[in-house]
Amino acid sequence: MPTRVVSSVFRFFFSVVVMYTRRHFLQCASLATGASVVSPRLLRALTPSYHAEPPAARHAGDPDLSALLSRAVDAARSAGATYADARITHTRNQSPGWMDADERAIGVRALVNGYWGFLASAVWTPDEAVRLARSAVTQAKANSRGMIRPVEMGPAPTVRDGHWTMPIKYDPFDIPDGEKLDVMAAFREYAERYQVGIGTSSFMYFTRQQRYFASSDGASWMQTCYQSEAKFAVTYRDEYHLGLPGGGAGADGLSLTGRGWELISESGLMDTIPRLIDEAEQARHVIPFDVGRYDVVFSADAMAAILDRTLGAATELDRALGYEADASGTSYLSDPLDRLGTAIVASPLVSIMANRSVPGGLGTVAWDDEGIAPEDFPLVKDGILVDYQTTREQAAWLAPYYQKIGRPVRSHGCAAAGSAFDITMQQPPNLALMPGRAATTFEDLVASTEKGIAVLGLGVAMDQQSLNGMGYAIMREIKRGKLGRYLQGGALMFRAPEFWKSVVAIGGPASLRWFGMSRGKGQPNQTTQHSVGAVPAKVTQVSIVDLMRKA
Repeated sequence: MPTRVVSSVFRFFFSVVVMYTRRHFLQCASLATGASVVSPRLLRALTPSYHAEPPAARHAGDPDLSALLSRAVDAARSAGATYADARITHTRNQSPGWMDADERAIGVRALVNGYWGFLASAVWTPDEAVRLARSAVTQAKANSRGMIRPVEMGPAPTVRDGHWTMPIKYDPFDIPDGEKLDVMAAFREYAERYQVGIGTSSFMYFTRQQRYFASSDGASWMQTCYQSEAKFAVTYRDEYHLGLPGGGAGADGLSLTGRGWELISESGLMDTIPRLIDEAEQARHVIPFDVGRYDVVFSADAMAAILDRTLGAATELDRALGYEADASGTSYLSDPLDRLGTAIVASPLVSIMANRSVPGGLGTVAWDDEGIAPEDFPLVKDGILVDYQTTREQAAWLAPYYQKIGRPVRSHGCAAAGSAFDITMQQPPNLALMPGRAATTFEDLVASTEKGIAVLGLGVAMDQQSLNGMGYAIMREIKRGKLGRYLQGGALMFRAPEFWKSVVAIGGPASLRWFGMSRGKGQPNQTTQHSVGAVPAKVTQVSIVDLMRKA
């Protein structure tokens, strides 16, 4: 199975899960009941045997690969390209005990008369680099047989021979596979011995990608990025309820993030097992509810899911201008120049920032895939739409607005691709729903609600414009400011503008949480990852429907 397909399968899981590290098993072993006999596998996982060293600066750039990229760019320019860039990626993906894949790719992009050509291959040879470059130019020329299309690429990047490695503590590929498997097996044994009738499942997923880039503008860089994810589900075996995935389940997890093995080794979640089992027990006894409109308190991860699929997608400039109409869709925030700076898209409490700099962010890089150093920038400020996500080409599309407000016409650094097999295009940066000034928590928002619903987890599906949506929700009732029972088969229906304008309270700085997201775009579809930060929020008059109700 292709690497990118495997990755998508794992990240499709809509489950709430938790993974724990071996260093915490011994600390909490006294909690276990009925576990007087310890298996050899558990003993191995509890015994310190390996200390991973932080990744050294060993990926210092390969002169052969740099020369290969230069050869491709020169060949494209000689064949008639007004601009060209070339990328190489070396990607390793691993899910211990299931798969370990290695992918190599080289891709060349060429611009002729305002039209792009692109070709990619898995072969790293000088002759192949030249072939790809010339073929990309031929493709661009074929695309440009109509009217010449003017393209302003924006300010050229200044990076020359840049080197950057995502700051992590421990490279997950330096950890022996046996140790990773022992951690999963040990937690399964421990959790199942902790309480009879508990079922478990687990997996880990790691990615390391080395990226090389060169362009005809003279830009060049090498970057190494990491992704880590670990999940562990605790469920009851005896029955299945639709309120939570799988016969009742606790709700904690280690989301996909730009970190290394420390995501697991420093998780510190072992002492939450009693609470998780208690939540799993409560989730077994879901109750029906009346459909209608409710005041809803959303957890941070639920708000992150809505942000990503609404304002996050709608502020992609190519979508707003219709260039993705036959692929990922359009945007309800169309006509950007008529909306920027004036359109009210949310409550005054709502501000959305974009960045490619937050530590641990999946979209965090030193330079984007056009060699631009990204900048942090606002998309929504106090409920007003103030910007869109842009690349070098796209920044010129908003030039009248930028000149009007006195802002330089430059790319925000949102050019990216999943690998060198994919053409560079505008992809989501890291996004954040900014916290309020007050030290408000999720619990405070619940306490301020006399009667309503708390949404603890959410899977969101949107229409073509990211306008109308439905969210399959993990919900609990709120009565007199306290969380009550879990609700069965609930879903919320909403329109993005009304939803965001109905936000009446948001969490404070300490309640901000980050979550990994994947999104597909383009034809053929390519998937990239980014992080979304959010705080809990209270939204009024949200429509809730019961998916279990019979007609």
